[in-house]
Amino acid sequence: MFMKAEKGWRSIPLSLKILFAVLVLWVMGSVFAIPMRSELGLPFFGLYFYGIVAGLIVFLLDIVAPITFLFALLNRKTWSVPFAFSYMGIFILNSVVAFFTIKEQLGAIPIIMPALFNIIFLIVIYTNRNYFK
Repeated sequence: MFMKAEKGWRSIPLSLKILFAVLVLWVMGSVFAIPMRSELGLPFFGLYFYGIVAGLIVFLLDIVAPITFLFALLNRKTWSVPFAFSYMGIFILNSVVAFFTIKEQLGAIPIIMPALFNIIFLIVIYTNRNYFK
């Protein structure tokens, strides 16, 4: 007989629980950042976006994508690891582009730190990938 894998908060490994909490805070901060990003602009793959487009990018990548991953994490969805690699990979690639295009405007630290955190998140997800099977 097949045993059904336990879902929910209790079955999540500690490192993924910590990631869960960080992503919840990330989403909350992003909700408050939408007006600022819309007004000040958002560097995205070498271009600056303003207004509704900047707000939409923040909404999709900083709010919808993490919430989708958190849902998948709680429900042990098998597609959650490739999904996390995809959307976090976008952040990392954007940071690489930003490092070479707008480093003089923003400075290196504000570009490198988010990429470093996303790399750490991906390592945590990768090391716990068996949880999602």
